[in-house]
Amino acid sequence: MNGIFRACTALTVAWVLTGCSSMSMDFLRPAGRPLETLTQQIGPEAPTLRFDFEFDDKANAAEGEVGSGYIVVSQEGKELQALPHAFELPRDRLDGKAWLSFGDFNGDGLTDFKVTRLYAMDGKLAVDSLYQFDARTGRFAQVDVVSNAGEIEAVSPGCVSVKVQSPAGAARQENHCYVAATGRWVRGRADVARKTSPAERADANCDATAPELIACRRARIEQDKALLTLVREYRNGRMQTLQAAQGRDYAEAYARSLDLDHSSWRQYRDARCTAQSREQAVPVKALAANTELCRYEWARDQLRRYRDQIARLSDNRDKGRARQ
Repeated sequence: MNGIFRACTALTVAWVLTGCSSMSMDFLRPAGRPLETLTQQIGPEAPTLRFDFEFDDKANAAEGEVGSGYIVVSQEGKELQALPHAFELPRDRLDGKAWLSFGDFNGDGLTDFKVTRLYAMDGKLAVDSLYQFDARTGRFAQVDVVSNAGEIEAVSPGCVSVKVQSPAGAARQENHCYVAATGRWVRGRADVARKTSPAERADANCDATAPELIACRRARIEQDKALLTLVREYRNGRMQTLQAAQGRDYAEAYARSLDLDHSSWRQYRDARCTAQSREQAVPVKALAANTELCRYEWARDQLRRYRDQIARLSDNRDKGRARQ
């Protein structure tokens, strides 16, 4: 997991030991109580998995908060995945023995989990993220449509409620249900969700003149999925070229770097759009929708750039074949 980060951490520790042996090592350790290892049986015929939290080098960036790192999922000592997560809450508010909440949130008979990012305090709601287990891949995936918006609670088999609070303090509740036939979460009651056709769900669009939160969020999610597909297509194409010219190790290092760059770009985009909406003095009621519109437009522009790069990559390949 995150080999580049671990390599850099190892080098940092080595430098401290050799060059500054008298310096305290406490600054390298996250403060507060450690988070205990959790184990969970995922299903009757699914494996038992282990969940650890590994702090990154930004764990003490915010004074008094738990910090950021990775939810590391492993099986029988083999790491399966590392999910980036930040606990933006006071250290005494996080239960080190129950920092994940397990349950079958999508009603497929397999165990999923939710994790809190912001804790409910000062009259504000918590902000949770939901991860569902995919039996085909054996991995967890974040449910973007309900995550990082508010407090998530299971209300019935396959359905959750998301309690969202505006900056002004007004709260509202949205219900989302998982439709197994299409593998999607849709907004509304379970009976309505099952009757919604794939075509209707695919019609999500974001009107720049009058952005609406749910429509813009759906459009942004679809745009992000399309963008990730293009990033992977470009990465694989570049790897083939680099492997022939520079060798396999060089090509694999490039692929890891590109994946990290894309992840960093998404984080920067999300933060910048949040700040931009506030700087523009957007009315409180329209703030969330305007932020999603900004993210949608950034994803759309990035999509165009990758399409151009893939086209150029294809042209270069054709020229190379012609020379041969």
